[in-house]
Amino acid sequence: MRMSFMTSAAFNQNPSKAKKQADERPLVITDHGEASYVLVSYSEFEANWRKPKTLYDALRDPAATDGKSFEPPRVSFDDRTFEF
Repeated sequence: MRMSFMTSAAFNQNPSKAKKQADERPLVITDHGEASYVLVSYSEFEANWRKPKTLYDALRDPAATDGKSFEPPRVSFDDRTFEF
C-alpha cells in the first residue's frame, strides 16, 4: 500500500491539504522525522480497520485477478507403513 508523508508542521499549517491527500491514500504525519500518526478517510478506515478480517482476507492480494486457484497435487499414503 502506498502512503503519503507530511511533517506535523506542514499538517498544522494546512490541514485541508492533508485531508485531500488522505482521500487518495493514507497520510503518515511525521514528528521530528519519525512517523507519529496516520490520517485516512473514514471509508478507508471502515474497510480496513473497523471490521474483523479472516486470515484469507488479510493475506490475499486484491490486485490479483488472474482467476487461478491453487490446487496442489494430491498425496497418497498407499504403500506406506505406519508405526505407532
